[in-house]
Amino acid sequence: MASLHKDPRGKSPYWYVAFTLADGRRAFRSTRQVDRKKAAEVARTIERASIAARCNELTEVHVRRWMDELLESTGQSPVRNITVRSFASDWLKGKRLVVNHATARRYERAIELFLVGLGVRADKPLGGITPADIATYRDARLSENVAGATLGQYIKAVRSLLGSARRQGLILTNPAEALEMPRSRAHERTTFSVAELRALLGQASPEWVTLTLLGWFTGGRLTDLAHLSWEAVDLAAGTITFTQSKTNTRIVVPIHPELGSHFASIAGDCGGPLCPVLSATPSTGRDGLSQQFIGLMLAAGVDPQIVKTSKHALPLKSFHSLRHSFTSALANGGVPADLRMKLTGHKSAKVHQVYTHHELETLRGAIESLPRLGESQL
Repeated sequence: MASLHKDPRGKSPYWYVAFTLADGRRAFRSTRQVDRKKAAEVARTIERASIAARCNELTEVHVRRWMDELLESTGQSPVRNITVRSFASDWLKGKRLVVNHATARRYERAIELFLVGLGVRADKPLGGITPADIATYRDARLSENVAGATLGQYIKAVRSLLGSARRQGLILTNPAEALEMPRSRAHERTTFSVAELRALLGQASPEWVTLTLLGWFTGGRLTDLAHLSWEAVDLAAGTITFTQSKTNTRIVVPIHPELGSHFASIAGDCGGPLCPVLSATPSTGRDGLSQQFIGLMLAAGVDPQIVKTSKHALPLKSFHSLRHSFTSALANGGVPADLRMKLTGHKSAKVHQVYTHHELETLRGAIESLPRLGESQL
Protein backbone atom coordinates (compact mmCIF):
# COMPACT_ATOMS: atom_id res chain seq x y z
CA MET A 1 0.00 0.00 0.00
CA ALA A 2 1.15 3.59 -0.66
CA SER A 3 2.68 5.10 2.47
CA LEU A 4 1.17 8.02 4.37
CA HIS A 5 3.13 10.97 5.68
CA LYS A 6 2.44 14.31 7.25
CA ASP A 7 3.18 17.34 5.09
CA PRO A 8 6.93 17.13 4.35
CA ARG A 9 7.09 20.93 4.53
CA GLY A 10 5.21 21.05 7.82
CA LYS A 11 2.75 23.65 6.54
CA SER A 12 -0.44 21.59 6.16
CA PRO A 13 -2.55 19.53 8.59
CA TYR A 14 -3.38 17.01 5.82
CA TRP A 15 -1.95 13.56 5.33
CA TYR A 16 0.06 13.01 2.14
CA VAL A 17 0.51 9.93 -0.04
CA ALA A 18 4.11 9.15 -0.99
CA PHE A 19 4.80 7.36 -4.27
CA THR A 20 7.61 6.86 -6.75
CA LEU A 21 7.49 8.33 -10.26
CA ALA A 22 8.60 6.46 -13.38
CA ASP A 23 11.96 8.28 -13.35
CA GLY A 24 12.64 7.21 -9.79
CA ARG A 25 11.81 10.50 -8.10
CA ARG A 26 9.72 10.46 -4.93
CA ALA A 27 6.54 12.56 -4.96
CA PHE A 28 3.85 13.50 -2.45
CA ARG A 29 0.17 14.23 -3.03
CA SER A 30 -2.23 15.62 -0.46
CA THR A 31 -5.25 13.48 0.50
CA ARG A 32 -7.05 16.61 1.79
CA GLN A 33 -7.82 14.60 4.94
CA VAL A 34 -6.72 15.30 8.51
CA ASP A 35 -8.01 11.94 9.79
CA ARG A 36 -5.47 9.18 9.16
CA LYS A 37 -8.14 6.50 8.58
CA LYS A 38 -9.86 8.56 5.88
CA ALA A 39 -6.48 9.44 4.37
CA ALA A 40 -5.74 5.69 4.13
CA GLU A 41 -8.94 5.23 2.10
CA VAL A 42 -7.73 7.89 -0.34
CA ALA A 43 -4.33 6.21 -0.56
CA ARG A 44 -5.91 2.82 -1.32
CA THR A 45 -8.00 4.32 -4.12
CA ILE A 46 -4.93 5.98 -5.65
CA GLU A 47 -3.03 2.70 -5.44
CA ARG A 48 -5.85 0.74 -7.11
CA ALA A 49 -5.98 3.26 -9.95
CA SER A 50 -2.18 3.14 -10.38
CA ILE A 51 -2.13 -0.65 -10.59
CA ALA A 52 -5.03 -0.68 -13.09
CA ALA A 53 -3.32 1.97 -15.20
CA ARG A 54 -0.04 0.00 -15.33
CA CYS A 55 -2.00 -3.05 -16.48
CA ASN A 56 -3.96 -1.02 -19.08
CA GLU A 57 -7.19 -1.86 -17.24
CA LEU A 58 -8.16 1.60 -16.02
CA THR A 59 -11.63 2.55 -17.30
CA GLU A 60 -14.04 5.37 -16.62
CA VAL A 61 -16.43 2.91 -14.95
CA HIS A 62 -13.69 1.82 -12.51
CA VAL A 63 -12.70 5.38 -11.69
CA ARG A 64 -16.28 6.50 -11.04
CA ARG A 65 -17.07 3.47 -8.87
CA TRP A 66 -13.89 3.89 -6.82
CA MET A 67 -14.50 7.61 -6.42
CA ASP A 68 -18.05 7.00 -5.18
CA GLU A 69 -16.73 4.43 -2.70
CA LEU A 70 -14.04 6.83 -1.57
CA LEU A 71 -16.45 9.74 -1.09
CA GLU A 72 -18.86 7.52 0.83
CA SER A 73 -16.07 6.23 3.11
CA THR A 74 -14.98 9.79 3.89
CA GLY A 75 -18.53 10.98 4.61
CA GLN A 76 -19.04 12.94 1.40
CA SER A 77 -21.75 12.81 -1.26
CA PRO A 78 -21.08 10.68 -4.37
CA VAL A 79 -20.07 12.40 -7.62
CA ARG A 80 -23.09 13.59 -9.61
CA ASN A 81 -22.90 11.62 -12.85
CA ILE A 82 -25.40 13.78 -14.72
CA THR A 83 -25.81 12.89 -18.37
CA VAL A 84 -25.72 15.41 -21.19
CA ARG A 85 -29.34 14.65 -22.08
CA SER A 86 -30.73 15.02 -18.55
CA PHE A 87 -28.82 18.24 -17.92
CA ALA A 88 -29.94 19.65 -21.29
CA SER A 89 -33.55 18.81 -20.46
CA ASP A 90 -33.40 20.67 -17.16
CA TRP A 91 -31.53 23.59 -18.74
CA LEU A 92 -34.16 23.98 -21.45
CA LYS A 93 -36.95 23.93 -18.85
CA GLY A 94 -35.26 26.85 -17.13
CA LYS A 95 -34.81 28.74 -20.40
CA ARG A 96 -38.51 28.44 -21.22
CA LEU A 97 -39.26 30.39 -18.05
CA VAL A 98 -37.08 33.38 -18.94
CA VAL A 99 -37.13 33.72 -22.75
CA ASN A 100 -39.93 34.15 -25.25
CA HIS A 101 -41.42 31.22 -27.16
CA ALA A 102 -39.51 31.85 -30.40
CA THR A 103 -36.15 32.02 -28.61
CA ALA A 104 -36.97 28.89 -26.61
CA ARG A 105 -37.74 27.03 -29.83
CA ARG A 106 -34.35 28.08 -31.27
CA TYR A 107 -32.59 26.77 -28.16
CA GLU A 108 -34.55 23.53 -28.34
CA ARG A 109 -33.66 22.98 -31.99
CA ALA A 110 -29.97 23.71 -31.41
CA ILE A 111 -29.71 21.34 -28.43
CA GLU A 112 -31.75 18.66 -30.19
CA LEU A 113 -29.24 18.63 -33.06
CA PHE A 114 -26.35 18.56 -30.58
CA LEU A 115 -27.75 15.50 -28.79
CA VAL A 116 -28.42 13.73 -32.09
CA GLY A 117 -24.82 14.33 -33.12
CA LEU A 118 -23.51 12.84 -29.86
CA GLY A 119 -25.44 9.63 -30.43
CA VAL A 120 -25.23 7.19 -27.48
CA ARG A 121 -22.80 9.56 -25.75
CA ALA A 122 -25.70 11.93 -25.10
CA ASP A 123 -26.62 9.53 -22.28
CA LYS A 124 -23.09 9.60 -20.85
CA PRO A 125 -21.80 12.06 -18.21
CA LEU A 126 -21.25 15.69 -19.13
CA GLY A 127 -17.53 15.43 -18.47
CA GLY A 128 -17.10 13.37 -21.63
CA ILE A 129 -17.84 16.30 -23.95
CA THR A 130 -14.69 17.52 -25.73
CA PRO A 131 -13.83 20.47 -28.01
CA ALA A 132 -13.78 17.96 -30.88
CA ASP A 133 -17.49 17.28 -30.27
CA ILE A 134 -18.27 20.98 -30.60
CA ALA A 135 -16.22 21.23 -33.79
CA THR A 136 -18.07 18.22 -35.22
CA TYR A 137 -21.38 19.90 -34.37
CA ARG A 138 -20.26 23.10 -36.11
CA ASP A 139 -19.09 21.24 -39.19
CA ALA A 140 -22.37 19.32 -39.41
CA ARG A 141 -24.30 22.59 -39.46
CA LEU A 142 -21.95 24.02 -42.08
CA SER A 143 -22.55 20.96 -44.27
CA GLU A 144 -26.26 21.85 -44.16
CA ASN A 145 -25.37 25.28 -45.58
CA VAL A 146 -27.10 27.17 -42.78
CA ALA A 147 -26.83 30.95 -42.75
CA GLY A 148 -24.06 32.50 -40.69
CA ALA A 149 -26.49 34.02 -38.19
CA THR A 150 -28.23 30.67 -37.70
CA LEU A 151 -24.91 28.90 -37.16
CA GLY A 152 -24.02 31.51 -34.56
CA GLN A 153 -27.30 30.88 -32.74
CA TYR A 154 -26.67 27.12 -32.71
CA ILE A 155 -23.17 27.49 -31.27
CA LYS A 156 -24.31 30.11 -28.77
CA ALA A 157 -26.95 27.72 -27.43
CA VAL A 158 -24.47 24.88 -26.93
CA ARG A 159 -21.90 27.24 -25.41
CA SER A 160 -24.54 28.56 -23.01
CA LEU A 161 -25.59 25.03 -22.05
CA LEU A 162 -22.06 23.93 -21.24
CA GLY A 163 -21.26 27.25 -19.58
CA SER A 164 -24.10 26.61 -17.16
CA ALA A 165 -22.71 23.14 -16.44
CA ARG A 166 -19.28 24.64 -15.72
CA ARG A 167 -20.70 27.24 -13.34
CA GLN A 168 -22.47 24.47 -11.44
CA GLY A 169 -19.20 22.59 -11.05
CA LEU A 170 -20.28 19.66 -13.23
CA ILE A 171 -17.41 20.15 -15.69
CA LEU A 172 -14.06 21.87 -15.22
CA THR A 173 -14.02 23.83 -18.47
CA ASN A 174 -16.45 24.77 -21.23
CA PRO A 175 -15.28 22.89 -24.35
CA ALA A 176 -17.25 25.25 -26.60
CA GLU A 177 -15.41 28.41 -25.54
CA ALA A 178 -12.35 27.91 -27.74
CA LEU A 179 -14.25 26.94 -30.87
CA GLU A 180 -13.09 28.70 -34.02
CA MET A 181 -16.01 30.10 -36.00
CA PRO A 182 -15.87 30.43 -39.78
CA ARG A 183 -16.16 33.79 -41.46
CA SER A 184 -19.81 34.80 -41.52
CA ARG A 185 -21.76 33.76 -44.59
CA ALA A 186 -24.89 35.62 -43.62
CA HIS A 187 -27.22 36.51 -46.46
CA GLU A 188 -27.81 40.26 -46.38
CA ARG A 189 -31.44 41.28 -46.38
CA THR A 190 -32.45 43.98 -48.83
CA THR A 191 -34.70 46.99 -48.31
CA PHE A 192 -37.93 48.08 -50.00
CA SER A 193 -38.12 51.05 -52.31
CA VAL A 194 -41.00 53.49 -51.94
CA ALA A 195 -42.36 52.29 -55.30
CA GLU A 196 -42.39 48.68 -54.06
CA LEU A 197 -44.20 49.68 -50.88
CA ARG A 198 -46.83 51.55 -52.86
CA ALA A 199 -47.32 48.43 -54.99
CA LEU A 200 -47.76 46.33 -51.85
CA LEU A 201 -50.33 48.72 -50.41
CA GLY A 202 -52.24 48.63 -53.69
CA GLN A 203 -52.64 44.82 -53.42
CA ALA A 204 -53.03 44.48 -49.66
CA SER A 205 -56.17 43.70 -47.69
CA PRO A 206 -57.19 46.38 -45.14
CA GLU A 207 -55.41 44.61 -42.26
CA TRP A 208 -52.26 44.03 -44.32
CA VAL A 209 -52.29 47.72 -45.22
CA THR A 210 -52.26 48.51 -41.50
CA LEU A 211 -49.53 45.98 -40.76
CA THR A 212 -47.36 47.11 -43.68
CA LEU A 213 -47.64 50.76 -42.68
CA LEU A 214 -46.74 49.83 -39.10
CA GLY A 215 -43.66 48.01 -40.35
CA TRP A 216 -42.55 50.96 -42.46
CA PHE A 217 -43.29 53.69 -39.94
CA THR A 218 -42.19 51.94 -36.70
CA GLY A 219 -39.56 49.36 -37.74
CA GLY A 220 -41.21 46.79 -35.49
CA ARG A 221 -41.01 43.02 -35.95
CA LEU A 222 -43.86 41.14 -37.61
CA THR A 223 -45.18 39.26 -34.57
CA ASP A 224 -44.97 42.29 -32.26
CA LEU A 225 -46.88 44.50 -34.70
CA ALA A 226 -49.49 41.87 -35.56
CA HIS A 227 -50.42 41.62 -31.88
CA LEU A 228 -50.67 45.37 -31.24
CA SER A 229 -53.94 46.53 -29.75
CA TRP A 230 -55.53 49.96 -29.77
CA GLU A 231 -54.34 50.34 -26.18
CA ALA A 232 -50.80 50.70 -27.58
CA VAL A 233 -51.86 53.69 -29.67
CA ASP A 234 -52.15 57.07 -27.96
CA LEU A 235 -53.66 59.32 -30.61
CA ALA A 236 -53.73 62.30 -28.26
CA ALA A 237 -50.02 62.05 -27.44
CA GLY A 238 -49.20 60.83 -30.94
CA THR A 239 -47.25 57.73 -29.84
CA ILE A 240 -47.25 53.94 -30.18
CA THR A 241 -45.89 52.04 -27.18
CA PHE A 242 -45.10 48.33 -27.11
CA THR A 243 -42.61 45.83 -25.70
CA GLN A 244 -40.46 43.87 -28.11
CA SER A 245 -40.91 40.16 -27.41
CA LYS A 246 -37.38 39.30 -28.56
CA THR A 247 -35.52 41.63 -26.22
CA ASN A 248 -38.22 42.60 -23.71
CA THR A 249 -37.41 46.22 -24.57
CA ARG A 250 -40.10 48.87 -24.21
CA ILE A 251 -40.35 51.01 -27.34
CA VAL A 252 -42.05 54.38 -27.76
CA VAL A 253 -42.41 55.50 -31.39
CA PRO A 254 -43.99 58.81 -32.39
CA ILE A 255 -46.82 58.33 -34.89
CA HIS A 256 -45.91 59.50 -38.38
CA PRO A 257 -48.59 61.88 -39.78
CA GLU A 258 -49.44 59.47 -42.60
CA LEU A 259 -49.84 56.58 -40.15
CA GLY A 260 -51.94 58.86 -37.94
CA SER A 261 -54.25 59.58 -40.87
CA HIS A 262 -54.60 55.86 -41.48
CA PHE A 263 -55.46 55.24 -37.83
CA ALA A 264 -58.12 57.94 -38.01
CA SER A 265 -59.67 56.20 -41.03
CA ILE A 266 -59.95 52.80 -39.30
CA ALA A 267 -60.35 53.82 -35.66
CA GLY A 268 -63.99 52.88 -35.14
CA ASP A 269 -64.52 52.18 -31.45
CA CYS A 270 -60.72 51.94 -30.93
CA GLY A 271 -60.97 48.68 -29.01
CA GLY A 272 -59.23 45.33 -29.35
CA PRO A 273 -56.46 44.38 -31.79
CA LEU A 274 -55.44 46.73 -34.57
CA CYS A 275 -55.56 43.72 -36.93
CA PRO A 276 -58.14 41.28 -35.47
CA VAL A 277 -57.70 38.55 -38.10
CA LEU A 278 -53.92 38.75 -38.45
CA SER A 279 -53.37 38.90 -34.69
CA ALA A 280 -54.94 35.43 -34.44
CA THR A 281 -52.77 34.02 -37.24
CA PRO A 282 -49.50 32.16 -36.48
CA SER A 283 -46.38 33.94 -37.69
CA THR A 284 -44.86 30.78 -39.23
CA GLY A 285 -46.19 27.83 -41.17
CA ARG A 286 -47.62 27.39 -44.65
CA ASP A 287 -50.45 29.86 -44.01
CA GLY A 288 -48.64 31.96 -41.42
CA LEU A 289 -48.06 35.69 -41.53
CA SER A 290 -44.58 35.39 -43.06
CA GLN A 291 -45.83 33.33 -45.98
CA GLN A 292 -48.89 35.54 -46.43
CA PHE A 293 -46.60 38.54 -46.80
CA ILE A 294 -44.49 36.69 -49.38
CA GLY A 295 -47.72 35.99 -51.27
CA LEU A 296 -48.61 39.67 -51.07
CA MET A 297 -45.21 40.58 -52.50
CA LEU A 298 -45.64 38.21 -55.42
CA ALA A 299 -49.13 39.56 -56.12
CA ALA A 300 -47.69 43.10 -56.13
CA GLY A 301 -44.86 42.13 -58.47
CA VAL A 302 -42.19 42.58 -55.80
CA ASP A 303 -39.35 40.05 -56.06
CA PRO A 304 -38.71 38.27 -52.70
CA GLN A 305 -35.19 37.45 -53.96
CA ILE A 306 -35.26 33.79 -52.93
CA VAL A 307 -31.89 32.22 -52.10
CA LYS A 308 -31.92 28.42 -52.08
CA THR A 309 -29.90 26.53 -49.47
CA SER A 310 -29.62 22.77 -49.10
CA LYS A 311 -32.80 22.63 -47.03
CA HIS A 312 -34.61 25.94 -47.33
CA ALA A 313 -35.64 28.68 -49.70
CA LEU A 314 -34.63 31.91 -47.97
CA PRO A 315 -36.23 35.20 -49.08
CA LEU A 316 -33.82 38.10 -48.81
CA LYS A 317 -36.79 40.45 -48.95
CA SER A 318 -39.57 39.81 -46.44
CA PHE A 319 -41.59 41.64 -43.80
CA HIS A 320 -38.41 41.95 -41.73
CA SER A 321 -36.96 43.99 -44.59
CA LEU A 322 -39.34 46.75 -43.49
CA ARG A 323 -37.26 46.99 -40.31
CA HIS A 324 -34.12 47.36 -42.41
CA SER A 325 -35.91 49.88 -44.62
CA PHE A 326 -37.02 51.87 -41.58
CA THR A 327 -33.48 52.09 -40.20
CA SER A 328 -31.92 52.84 -43.59
CA ALA A 329 -34.46 55.57 -44.38
CA LEU A 330 -33.78 57.24 -41.03
CA ALA A 331 -30.03 57.07 -41.68
CA ASN A 332 -30.48 58.51 -45.16
CA GLY A 333 -32.56 61.27 -43.62
CA GLY A 334 -29.66 62.25 -41.38
CA VAL A 335 -31.09 60.86 -38.13
CA PRO A 336 -28.20 60.17 -35.70
CA ALA A 337 -27.38 56.57 -34.79
CA ASP A 338 -28.35 56.94 -31.13
CA LEU A 339 -31.85 58.08 -32.06
CA ARG A 340 -32.20 55.27 -34.58
CA MET A 341 -31.26 52.75 -31.91
CA LYS A 342 -33.88 54.18 -29.56
CA LEU A 343 -36.53 53.79 -32.19
CA THR A 344 -35.56 50.26 -33.15
CA GLY A 345 -34.83 49.05 -29.62
CA HIS A 346 -31.34 47.82 -30.45
CA LYS A 347 -29.51 47.35 -27.15
CA SER A 348 -26.61 49.64 -26.32
CA ALA A 349 -25.10 51.15 -23.21
CA LYS A 350 -25.82 54.56 -24.75
CA VAL A 351 -29.53 53.95 -25.16
CA HIS A 352 -31.60 55.75 -22.54
CA GLN A 353 -34.66 53.95 -21.19
CA VAL A 354 -36.53 57.02 -20.08
CA TYR A 355 -37.55 59.61 -22.66
CA THR A 356 -37.73 63.28 -21.78
CA HIS A 357 -40.22 65.58 -23.51
CA HIS A 358 -37.38 67.10 -25.53
CA GLU A 359 -36.18 63.67 -26.69
CA LEU A 360 -39.70 62.67 -27.73
CA GLU A 361 -40.02 65.77 -29.89
CA THR A 362 -36.66 65.00 -31.47
CA LEU A 363 -37.82 61.45 -32.17
CA ARG A 364 -41.04 62.80 -33.63
CA GLY A 365 -39.01 64.87 -36.07
CA ALA A 366 -37.02 61.75 -36.97
CA ILE A 367 -40.20 59.78 -37.73
CA GLU A 368 -41.61 62.63 -39.83
CA SER A 369 -38.47 62.49 -41.99
CA LEU A 370 -39.60 59.15 -43.41
CA PRO A 371 -40.81 59.43 -47.02
CA ARG A 372 -44.57 59.45 -47.46
CA LEU A 373 -46.10 56.64 -49.47
CA GLY A 374 -48.99 58.74 -50.71
CA GLU A 375 -52.18 58.90 -48.68
CA SER A 376 -54.19 58.29 -51.81
CA GLN A 377 -52.95 54.73 -51.74
CA LEU A 378 -54.38 54.01 -48.26
